[in-house]
Amino acid sequence: MSTVTLQPVDENLLPGLLELAVTDTDPYEVVSGASEAPGWTAERRAAFQETHRPAGGAAYAVLVDGRPVGGARITPAEAPGAFQAYVWLARSARGKGYSTKAFCLLIDEARAHGASAIIAETGISNLPAVCMLRSLGATVWEDPDTGSAHATLRVGESD
Repeated sequence: MSTVTLQPVDENLLPGLLELAVTDTDPYEVVSGASEAPGWTAERRAAFQETHRPAGGAAYAVLVDGRPVGGARITPAEAPGAFQAYVWLARSARGKGYSTKAFCLLIDEARAHGASAIIAETGISNLPAVCMLRSLGATVWEDPDTGSAHATLRVGESD
């Protein structure tokens, strides 16, 4: 069985994580607000790097048996005690249960940062992510007008 861990992203790890994203994902899968147009432009690469230096939050590489396969981050959300959580995996690492394990580790990290709730967003068409969020107990609602699925998961002491 493979071991999934999170490693904080630093300036030494960030270039390799970017290279993984460029070679094994599409920009719209890992850069917020990127259109579905193909290509890793210089602007998208810069946006990726900024995304993995979150102000007030934390960014991690998702490792499987010590090898980077994706990224994860948490950032404070507008709601008090809530953190926005995000996990992405390279195509070659998908469908193996790694995102669920990584998301559980990310929940632990968010708790360590004082989170009482996790907020996540994905596309309605990303059925594996929607199912994973539901399997963890998240309340998920879909917005057909935007194609987004929004999830909230209580992770505080009272749960």
